[in-house]
Amino acid sequence: MYNIPMVSFDYYHHYPAQYEEWITIRQDRVFLRPVKPTDGPLILDLFHRLSPQSIFYRFLSHVDKLRPEQVYHLVHIDYVTEFALAAVIGEGGEDRIVGVCRAIASSDRSRAELTIALRDDWQGRGIGKIMVQKVVMVMHRHGVSRIEILLDSRNEKMKKLFMSLGYPYVYEESILDICDRMEIEIWPEKEGIIWQ
Repeated sequence: MYNIPMVSFDYYHHYPAQYEEWITIRQDRVFLRPVKPTDGPLILDLFHRLSPQSIFYRFLSHVDKLRPEQVYHLVHIDYVTEFALAAVIGEGGEDRIVGVCRAIASSDRSRAELTIALRDDWQGRGIGKIMVQKVVMVMHRHGVSRIEILLDSRNEKMKKLFMSLGYPYVYEESILDICDRMEIEIWPEKEGIIWQ
């Protein structure tokens, strides 16, 4: 049984509600919003609905379950040095998170590492690119100029997604014989594609 800590509503004094948005993906309504401290059960539900391959591509290792402390850190973020955007749908009368895109900035905020996990039945529908675009621009507004991803060399979907953003990028193979690395340089003038 997971014992996920409860938090005071005071935590939300800096919740960035300006990044909430309804979008339509192939006639399905999706609510994009920042991850909240109360999202632990929804994050666990998403994890349990991912295929082993999707889990491996997200964590770059075989993960059987999320420990309570991992869940805690995934949902407790400061929205400045770390930002995470959730895609929420209504399914079976309940809210479900079908994807999370997250970025964590370096100590000097010059760059950030980005990750994304999408439920398998929502992959290839375009929502991943939308989420990545929005998270990239949030981090840029906080001073980040470069975004990197670490990825398995077989993850062609992520390679194509990152290249399709339209930014200059570099690609490095076999970092420490563990994974590949891609990095983009953010152009301020492209910010108009995000929240107006």
